[in-house]
Amino acid sequence: MKKLVTQRPETNRRGAVTVEFAMVFPLILLMFFGSIEMASLHYARHTMGYAAYEAARKAAIPGSSTAVGQAAGLHQLNLVGLGPGAQVIVTQTATDVTAEVRIPSSSFSWGPVSYFLDFVAVERCKLIRE
Repeated sequence: MKKLVTQRPETNRRGAVTVEFAMVFPLILLMFFGSIEMASLHYARHTMGYAAYEAARKAAIPGSSTAVGQAAGLHQLNLVGLGPGAQVIVTQTATDVTAEVRIPSSSFSWGPVSYFLDFVAVERCKLIRE
């Protein structure tokens, strides 16, 4: 019994992989650098939350002041390099202490900063005084 051999028509597919790569590669780069940018944002937000907590905790101790809380918050931010440009605002009332940390996106963004030029990340922490 004879085998039937089917022949495919010859088509010129030279360069098809190059064209497909040229179409997909920018999307892959966009996703890769976007994930790095989002990881940097989450890292900064987590650090800001902890710095706000430390600032509020130090200011909530009896006999402490807002300056001590601000110094503690800035110390936490300086440990990881987020201190330049950061603001730590501590407010005290008779019953509670609120700490707010603000950092401009230019301090933690690796991406196109001009797009997020006026973006400021903010984290707050409110604790009851002792």
